[in-house]
Amino acid sequence: MATEEAYMLNRNHEESRRLDAQHHFSRELAHGHLIQPSIPQSGLRSIADIGTGTGIWLREAAQELATPNEQIEFIGFDISVQQFPKDSIPGVDFVMHDVVEPFPQEYHEKFDLVHVRLLSYALKEKDLDKAVENIIQILRPGGYLQWQEFDAIDSWAVPDTPNARSTVTYIVCERVTRGLTPAIATPLIRAIQLFQTPVSTGDVNPISWTGDLIRIMHLETIPTLNHPSRAVEAGKKQGIMGAAVQLLQAGISRRQSLVAQAQVSGLEAQKLGEEVEEMIGLIEAWTQGGDPACNDWDCAMTSITARKALMINQHETWMTAKY
Repeated sequence: MATEEAYMLNRNHEESRRLDAQHHFSRELAHGHLIQPSIPQSGLRSIADIGTGTGIWLREAAQELATPNEQIEFIGFDISVQQFPKDSIPGVDFVMHDVVEPFPQEYHEKFDLVHVRLLSYALKEKDLDKAVENIIQILRPGGYLQWQEFDAIDSWAVPDTPNARSTVTYIVCERVTRGLTPAIATPLIRAIQLFQTPVSTGDVNPISWTGDLIRIMHLETIPTLNHPSRAVEAGKKQGIMGAAVQLLQAGISRRQSLVAQAQVSGLEAQKLGEEVEEMIGLIEAWTQGGDPACNDWDCAMTSITARKALMINQHETWMTAKY
């Protein structure tokens, strides 16, 4: 989400359909929950969705939480407006914003829940800490953060064919070249934990309010291999394979651009040309279903739920499980 160069997927009607299918796949993996069960829904009055895309998570949350007597505000943020819903939805707004930039003051400490999912192909590693800081800033004290990610290096085909291994290798290489982390879960947890430790100020009470403190309450890794749901099986084929083809295409375009602009030597250009040919062959294998690995991919979804600390009389009473 930091720049267009970082984002490796398309923004068109076909990709919007894939994103919606990916949403159903991810929700099924999360045991059907839009909101992690440890988050009390009764207190949610303002909800944000970061990297909202088509807004499908936000729209379903608005339907699920709708009550006749309570007004809940839903806002979806994305760096691009291209996939925002065309029709207006009562109570749901969409705003263009880059998460690595500070949010406008009007959103600071506003939201009871901030939902984030799958920024790993849009957020550069160098921008991760800043993005987390900006997201924590728009959480109200006592508000919740829900973040879900898939890691490229945790996605492997069953069976593990040469085509599948080459595809994962190219995708990881492309992520690194573009400044993305090949495995986002661990650095994401570390980034959140940067805001987890209170700082002593030397007061009588040694722990004082010094900024945005947040605590990870729930951490879960959910694999897809042998998952009983047909929706998960279908989602892996459409969501993962569809994304893999786009990521290979992004790699092809970058290599062809380097050669066309004469930014590499003759030998390097030859090597890039050979890689392009191999990647074209991989795309054909996946789109034509000619590889046994088309049938199943094992990947894991890391789900993180955290809560922003509450300030009481200018001193921090740290949260316990009862919250």
